[in-house]
Amino acid sequence: MHELALMEDLVSTVAGEVGEARVHVVRLEVGRQACASPDALRFSFEVCVHGTALEGATLDIVETRGAELRLKEVEVT
Repeated sequence: MHELALMEDLVSTVAGEVGEARVHVVRLEVGRQACASPDALRFSFEVCVHGTALEGATLDIVETRGAELRLKEVEVT
């Protein structure tokens, strides 16, 4: 399940960028040909956020045409 590795990298990167801020929403664009399952990404997100600034955040996935997997937005306080 490569989605877990993708999400580990994403959570690590976002946590490193936000510092002490709390993350409320992470928005991803996932292309239908990206070879990444939105359900597997959601599951992996829940596993990876424990103990980080992203714990309790919502993962919002927008499915698009194409093959991109892109971090669109991060809402923090």
